Amino acid sequence: MIGKTLLRLVRHNTWANLQLLAFCARLPQEQLAWTTPGVYGTFQATPQHTISVEHGYLLALTGEMPPGGMLTPDTGVRLSDLATRAGSNGERLEQALGIAFEPQRVITRRNGGKATAAIIVAQYIHHGSDHRTHVGTILGAHGVEPPLDAQGSGFDLWGYGNTVGEVTRP
Repeated sequence: MIGKTLLRLVRHNTWANLQLLAFCARLPQEQLAWTTPGVYGTFQATPQHTISVEHGYLLALTGEMPPGGMLTPDTGVRLSDLATRAGSNGERLEQALGIAFEPQRVITRRNGGKATAAIIVAQYIHHGSDHRTHVGTILGAHGVEPPLDAQGSGFDLWGYGNTVGEVTRP
């Protein structure tokens, strides 16, 4: 059975991806083309990369193709479509972590390597967090404040906790 802490992490990842995509949808096209050294790519390409890689992790965990087929980092996709896929990815991961989840099950990856299911899930969560940080780096490099909630939190777990009522500020 999935632990409550892991469930929070999975739900935070989905929430943060959706928050980032909603923020991106409000930006002018020229800002979506921003990048800076040391990050994955452009502001717009980064969430698409994140969502497409989640497809690969889910394929490894479940053996099932995502609804609408695999997304690749090169495929041109509207932000609204990415949001739909991000939500679907979160639902699919929660289902994969259901009662039959075997964390030590060894999975052969598409590149021929092997990893346990637990490591793939951990990488799924880490990967999204890492690339959302890249987006913050891009914003900072261009002198733009990242989006914050009323309590001063962004897409991190404090912001998620504020949203779901599990964190309060003095």
